[in-house]
Amino acid sequence: MKGQDLVVLAKLFDSRARSLGFLELGRALALSASETHAAVRRLRDCGLVDAARAPIRRNVMEFLFSGLRYVFPFRPSGGSVRGLPTAWGAPVAQGVFAVDGPVPVWAVPDGDAVGPAYAPLYPTAPRAARADRALYDRLALFDLARGGRLRERAWARERLEAAL
Repeated sequence: MKGQDLVVLAKLFDSRARSLGFLELGRALALSASETHAAVRRLRDCGLVDAARAPIRRNVMEFLFSGLRYVFPFRPSGGSVRGLPTAWGAPVAQGVFAVDGPVPVWAVPDGDAVGPAYAPLYPTAPRAARADRALYDRLALFDLARGGRLRERAWARERLEAAL
């Protein structure tokens, strides 16, 4: 499994994305068609999506909340930078959690916030997230699953279950 697989998985929560060809799906995610095809194949091989590219709810939730933080830990990757807020600092979580101090960000030069840099699941994820608010929300929720505290993880789980 690779980080880009999870970016593709987040996009496949949207039923309209499942009908896109690999070229269109890749463009929406700032990935090549071959990267997208390989990601879907790996997701299918892992039992996270079915033959129609629909996420398999039980398997996805089990992986996201039991394994994701071990495979892709959410750790600072640098000092304070300008970037796109993620996890508990993202717009999807705004006003839900008390934030004391700077919020985690994916480093992008024209970001909306300044905070500690955290690596996204894949380097092109912030660009794709900027173009698709629902994708941004899902990726931020994935980051909560990767590194949130128990309450934050439970809240993210509820949101992701509803999205599936």
